[in-house]
Amino acid sequence: MDRVRMAGAWLADLTAALLCREEELLLGILQQPDYPALVSCPICDEGPESVVSRVEDPTIDGRRVVLVDFKPCRHGVWVPADECQTG
Repeated sequence: MDRVRMAGAWLADLTAALLCREEELLLGILQQPDYPALVSCPICDEGPESVVSRVEDPTIDGRRVVLVDFKPCRHGVWVPADECQTG
């Protein structure tokens, strides 16, 4: 493939344009009135206002865990960290 040499300023302009595009996309999506629903609490089946997860130490049952908290119902679940899929 033949490539055309461009100046460094061109690459800087391209990078700036891509960043502006990304920001416009994010702002456009975040301004939508209807967000997809969050997954329901597995304990009470209520739709939460927020779902927060974190890796916790110390461990539960001798295993490192990920805690998942649902609000406003305040129910929480945990998952062994070694069972979580990554990537």
